[in-house]
Amino acid sequence: MKSWIEGAVVVAAGALIGTFLGKCLALTIPQGRVHDLFATQLAPVGLHPTTLDLRIVEVTVGCLFRFNVMSIAGIVIAAVLYKRVWR
Repeated sequence: MKSWIEGAVVVAAGALIGTFLGKCLALTIPQGRVHDLFATQLAPVGLHPTTLDLRIVEVTVGCLFRFNVMSIAGIVIAAVLYKRVWR
């Protein structure tokens, strides 16, 4: 990839589309193991919101990533499409 921005856009777009498709599939598939596969999120990864209070300024920083099976599949599909179409 030419720059890290392109990579971040591909990962973000793939994760968003995959998460959306996973939620749609979870709504349409009846309860069971397949439903659980699409509906269950993996453990969140990242920095939970943390606050630094300096009396004059208070800063809150945090970033959590919540992936499921379809979001990971969406990232892979977006990367493959990016490589084939725009390369």
